[in-house]
Amino acid sequence: MVVDKTFFDRLKLNRSILKNKYWVLPYDDRGHESYAPVGRGQQTSDFCGRYVSESVCKNVEGHKGAFLNDVDCTDKVVVVHNHMWCTKSSCPVCFNRGWSVRGARKIDGRLMEGSNRGLGDAEHVTVSVPVGDRDLPESVLRRKCRNALLDRGVSGGCMIFHGYRMNRERDCLVWSPHYHALSYVKGGFDRCRECVHNREDCATCDGFKGREVRGFARDGYLVKVHDKRKTIFGTAHYQLNHATIRYGIKRFHVVTWFGSASYRKFRGLKLSSEKVCPICKEDMVRSAYVGAKRHARNVGDVDYVPLFADDEFDEAGQPNYIEIGGHDG
Repeated sequence: MVVDKTFFDRLKLNRSILKNKYWVLPYDDRGHESYAPVGRGQQTSDFCGRYVSESVCKNVEGHKGAFLNDVDCTDKVVVVHNHMWCTKSSCPVCFNRGWSVRGARKIDGRLMEGSNRGLGDAEHVTVSVPVGDRDLPESVLRRKCRNALLDRGVSGGCMIFHGYRMNRERDCLVWSPHYHALSYVKGGFDRCRECVHNREDCATCDGFKGREVRGFARDGYLVKVHDKRKTIFGTAHYQLNHATIRYGIKRFHVVTWFGSASYRKFRGLKLSSEKVCPICKEDMVRSAYVGAKRHARNVGDVDYVPLFADDEFDEAGQPNYIEIGGHDG
């Protein structure tokens, strides 16, 4: 088992790892030493996580009665810290707010274009590898899982590799390869989602669940469609920020595309990276803080908060934030 002796080093670099138990737990990599959860490598450079500005929403009227981190936002502006993030999935500073955000934005844009082309609404699907196949090379597992998805009527989408699952008894991550897919289901999944039936009824049904039951009996690969997702971006971001990477080869693709959404089919939409207020959904404006109060800006600081409500003016009536324009990444 990899006992994470660098945990406190990672914590000093990025306090947000405390928000997800998956990011904290040690992992058992015996027999799979070249694989690791994202964010467990070395910091890429001194620029990783460097503070650059704030994004501010001054739509004070739209914040009335709302709460953010248990703070009443009435008569307050909403502020987000902006930082420099690298593009490496292994970086403990940037993996969750840099690499995974960029990746989720690309997934969102590509699936949105697919929906615009008539492929339907993307669903969150998982495909789990049977115990007897877990030690196969990842390239083989990917092919087998892709074939299982296609066999069940998933027409195409993206697959995100996860090599580990949480073992609550051992309180660590253990090897259990599976893929999370954001994909299109032929005919959609609402028919099965809204169906009231016994499990035995699925075996003869021509819907997705019927295909899944018969497919599992043939190959042992469990394919499951989850509850209707709130957003593609949110689901993709969560699945990326606890995905698995592989060291020692030049290019390892955590995300792969297949079927009706493969790269040769079409180009994805390029979505804007401009920030939107989480309360009123108005665009936020890039700004500089000129107030007197101390704001923790280092992502490893114990007092650091990435998103918060603040006073628009100081006690003398002077603005705490001035607009500086430019691009929020």
